[in-house]
Amino acid sequence: MFDFFGLCKKTCKTKILVIDDEPNIVQTLKDRLEMNEYMVFTADNGQEGLKVARQESPDLVLLDVIMPIMDGHEMLEQLRRQEWGRQISVIMLTARSQAQDIARARACDIEDYIIKPFDLSELLEKIENIVERNKTMVASR
Repeated sequence: MFDFFGLCKKTCKTKILVIDDEPNIVQTLKDRLEMNEYMVFTADNGQEGLKVARQESPDLVLLDVIMPIMDGHEMLEQLRRQEWGRQISVIMLTARSQAQDIARARACDIEDYIIKPFDLSELLEKIENIVERNKTMVASR
């Protein structure tokens, strides 16, 4: 019914929160995601990212590790402590490639851990796969 009125396109967009302190990465991701019809929110540190996540309830978070104020690991751990934050999908997108960083993130139930520099096409494909899987899971409930 919503599609008939053209409302679903406006109200059913997947929300993605990009949290990174590098403005050029944030802008590139925002532009490409919006071109692919995602609704994009941004934050430049983990503390701000938590606030935006609570307000906007994103479907997916792209999260850097190395940031001022609150790093990505701490933000992820705090997100997972919140009832509202446990079901949000997270992809870590970071220059940190040490095994302990990857293990710490995976312990918080992330979807993927991608090391910068990254291939934007591959990232978009991973995002689409996560979005489709999540839609299927919701529909089967």
